[in-house]
Amino acid sequence: MSLESRNSNNTFILGLGFQKCGTSWLYSYLQQSTKFDGGDLKEYHIWDAIDIPLLGYNRVKRPGILRSMYDKSNTLRYRMQSNSSTYFDYFEGLYSDTVSITGDITPSYSGLQKSRLENIISEFNERGIRCKSVLLMRDPVDRIKSAVRYNLDRGNYDEGIKLGEDNFIDALEQYYMTDHCKIRTRYDKTIETIREVFDEEDVYLGIYENMFDSDQIDKISNYVGVSSEYSFASVRVNKTKSPTVSSENIESDIRDYYSEVYEYCNEKIPETKILWR
Repeated sequence: MSLESRNSNNTFILGLGFQKCGTSWLYSYLQQSTKFDGGDLKEYHIWDAIDIPLLGYNRVKRPGILRSMYDKSNTLRYRMQSNSSTYFDYFEGLYSDTVSITGDITPSYSGLQKSRLENIISEFNERGIRCKSVLLMRDPVDRIKSAVRYNLDRGNYDEGIKLGEDNFIDALEQYYMTDHCKIRTRYDKTIETIREVFDEEDVYLGIYENMFDSDQIDKISNYVGVSSEYSFASVRVNKTKSPTVSSENIESDIRDYYSEVYEYCNEKIPETKILWR
């Protein structure tokens, strides 16, 4: 049974995935509305840091006096990670006569368990705030390729790519079977978890391949509660700078490895049959 949602004009958008599927675009889209205030960060990395051992590197150490003065982002993260009520109080404090929407769009929340999601919904409901989930998905092979390219470009070796690796195909081979990749690609598991917790009207599933179409912009806008802004159809945020490389063999291997994800999405979200390989 899902938790009872309170009727409230205030909405909290919980972005639950997925990496390289348009979450930065969504955050920018929300930001252009005067009804939205996301606070000081886009990705807060509170619940993944606390709950998912694999993502423990997002845990912030206690900042010293000097650091807490100039590094306000990590100071806020530390406070939220150390005392979860700080998280809910912080977002509650962002609402005003003009602001009715806030949120935390952290793609790696895709790995959160049912109990944590229930806790988040419950805490916001107690404050009279409706919590709504958003999941953005993309053809798994393309998501994985984009993630590898993005991580190589910024020298990020925290997500299953060998330290110092600079060959795209080798990095792709190293990455796609790791737990880091699975937690960000097993859309089927995340969707099933979310549907056990959220009411159906509080679940939004978006597909990267068509999310910039005007009818999809209308759909997400109506869901989160902002006016449609069609000029955003041509906006790309946090786009991978370097080109990816195609390799039919490894792409076929990845497609086979995540065949359950393709099958699940093809059945539950029929447009993926056309939009995905």
